[in-house]
Amino acid sequence: MRKITGFAAALMTGAWILSVAPAQAQVPSAVVLAADRGLLTAQRQSSPSGALSVPDNSSATGADEAAASGLFSLQAGQPVSLSGPVDPDVYVLGPGDVLLLNIWGRVSRNVPIEVGPEGSALIPGAAPLSISGRTLSEVRADILRRMGLQYRGVSMDLRLARPRMFRIYLTGQVSRPGPVEASGALRVGDVLTGALLLDGASRRRIEVLRTDGTRVFCDLELFLQTGDAGMNPWLRDGDVIQIPSATEFVYVQGAVARPGRFELGVRDSVRTLLRLSGDPLPSAVADRVLLVRFKDAFTPESLWVSLDDVYSRRRNPPLEDGERMYVYFIPQYHQQHEAAILGEVQRPGTYPIVEGRTRLSNLVSAADGFQDGADLSAIRVHRQSMFATEKDQELDRLLRLSRNDLTDSEYETLRTKLAGLREDYRVDWTRLQGSKDLDLLLRDGDVVRVERLVSSIRVDGEVRRPGMLNYVRGESVDDYVAQVGGYTNRAWRGKVRVTRSVTGQTLLARDVRTLDPGDFVWVPERPDVTAWEQGREVLTALAQVATIIIAIRSVR
Repeated sequence: MRKITGFAAALMTGAWILSVAPAQAQVPSAVVLAADRGLLTAQRQSSPSGALSVPDNSSATGADEAAASGLFSLQAGQPVSLSGPVDPDVYVLGPGDVLLLNIWGRVSRNVPIEVGPEGSALIPGAAPLSISGRTLSEVRADILRRMGLQYRGVSMDLRLARPRMFRIYLTGQVSRPGPVEASGALRVGDVLTGALLLDGASRRRIEVLRTDGTRVFCDLELFLQTGDAGMNPWLRDGDVIQIPSATEFVYVQGAVARPGRFELGVRDSVRTLLRLSGDPLPSAVADRVLLVRFKDAFTPESLWVSLDDVYSRRRNPPLEDGERMYVYFIPQYHQQHEAAILGEVQRPGTYPIVEGRTRLSNLVSAADGFQDGADLSAIRVHRQSMFATEKDQELDRLLRLSRNDLTDSEYETLRTKLAGLREDYRVDWTRLQGSKDLDLLLRDGDVVRVERLVSSIRVDGEVRRPGMLNYVRGESVDDYVAQVGGYTNRAWRGKVRVTRSVTGQTLLARDVRTLDPGDFVWVPERPDVTAWEQGREVLTALAQVATIIIAIRSVR
């Protein structure tokens, strides 16, 4: 019983020291010394073989657990934010790291171990151990081996309780050069955020100078695009991070996920550039990728490579500044042309078509035909004009001129260009049935609209009661005008116009023999003419006649 009492008292003494002086940097070492004295006392009372045999004592309280919980109050500043669990095979220990030795079995104890400024630590019952520069897994195996040779009857483990804080230095193209607080559990990318980097700063040639004189490179762009952690090294005490300006670039175009310009890295190859650009698309031609290189400052040369050779590393040429790579598309890869039919059909929707083969009648058949109220004389086909997206400077100039400023040839040119921009066409289904030449070949993106039949005629303008009238086959324009009360006193009867519902054309009424459902009759207003204007027109005409007579007499 006295053996356990001495062991527990030693650790309780260490826990008391830890709790009353949390701000002192050497407190963890004091805890270790106190625990060490307790273990040595227990060792002297142990079996003759020299191995520690700890009797069962379930009444031993958790003063050592209180000491362990106080570890995290020793840390100066804010707690360290970790991106995930620390890898013991990668994490390199150094001054300021705090380890926790866990002992359990018949009793449970936690012994904190701090790495001192000289890089060594005091181990209970053993000589000081050099720890700095070694990985956590190496130190764990060494300490557990040493402790296992001295003490029996218990199980032990060693963990990292608190990663150390240290200073590193940022230099070069950063907004705030100078010292920065870091931790051994952080990488270069954790402290070198985008807000710190200036415009034009390199993200692929970042150099890390270690205190032992070695240099490593950090490629943040490749790390962020591919997740290759090897391009984002761990930080160590006293690192100097140099960020140069980005001065060399390479380019990739075509069938890749992110085409564009990329900074040239330290050891870039064709495969690296493909990874930066998000790798080739499934529609990429795999056996022919063009790489344009430069023999000198002005002379390019072409090199063809295969994607299979590049990714298998059979042929992966290195890249130099200014080189360009072109990845080509497979023609019509997974391309499916479509056309839509809407309105008065049985099954409106979008249907697949084959350009050059599918006609309007095929699309109507796919939609199971028309509904009863469909207007078959005015089926509208909307087609994107190839000229709609192109800027026509001549058309812009003509549109800014009034009709009086346009010559006859310019006016006809304007009408021709406007007709070329038209995107809606009307088809008469009845005429189409009689002539297959009118059966339109569909193109990708065509939209066919079938409107409801409107059996009416609209009359508007200088008439007494403008409005909609029921369509009666065979009636003329004058008949419909009479139904709305006739012309007003200001009606210009010689300029009455009819807009056809089928073609959209506007014609003079005297040139229209019969009206169709949906036609629009417009009666314009007669312009006002004063007596002076009439006299001027008469005098102008007489002057022209007199000029002709004089010219004839002079010839004789």
